[in-house]
Amino acid sequence: MINVAGYLAGGRPFGPGIVSKNITPDPVYGRPAGLTFEEFETVLRTGRDPDNPSHILQVMPWPVFGKMTDHDIRAVYEYLRAIPSLPDNHP
Repeated sequence: MINVAGYLAGGRPFGPGIVSKNITPDPVYGRPAGLTFEEFETVLRTGRDPDNPSHILQVMPWPVFGKMTDHDIRAVYEYLRAIPSLPDNHP
């Protein structure tokens, strides 16, 4: 079941120690997940956690996202910038 009110705000568990992050825009700068476009693109292309670059985001399908065109990644980023900012949905 999808939590419509908190969709994309993170907090969904995917296993022991794996919880989705909030990817709505931060309330101050309007950056999705608080990331610049360059950081966002790096995450999608490499799967590296921006908070811990030695860690690979296991649940995110980055091998598929990494094959997106530059234009498509920019479109996803701009979409995420346009949605409302939500507080973290983590317990």
